[in-house]
Amino acid sequence: MASTSVTRETVTQKALRLYPERTVEPLGLGNPGRYSVEGSDGFYEVDLGIFNGGAETCPCPARKPCYHIAMATIHRAQTTTRRRAEARARREAREAVQANLAPLGGVRA
Repeated sequence: MASTSVTRETVTQKALRLYPERTVEPLGLGNPGRYSVEGSDGFYEVDLGIFNGGAETCPCPARKPCYHIAMATIHRAQTTTRRRAEARARREAREAVQANLAPLGGVRA
């Protein structure tokens, strides 16, 4: 008889699977690196440890690092990437306008 092995889902795989259907929200400007993350039993306040020496915390009963921490990390990475891309697009647009106006005698936008 052949043995079968069960592949267990990693924390990261679970977070990536659940992220699109769960709510992850930053807790506000006064709480950088802290998020409210929806879990199967309600919401958990996750601290990514960005400003407290690197200690990631989540009050859920699961073994750490849990998928709530991974989901908050995914959210932070996606929003940071989006903000940087938007800033780069604004900067490039401003530079393009200035380059197009330069032949007109150095008119600045």
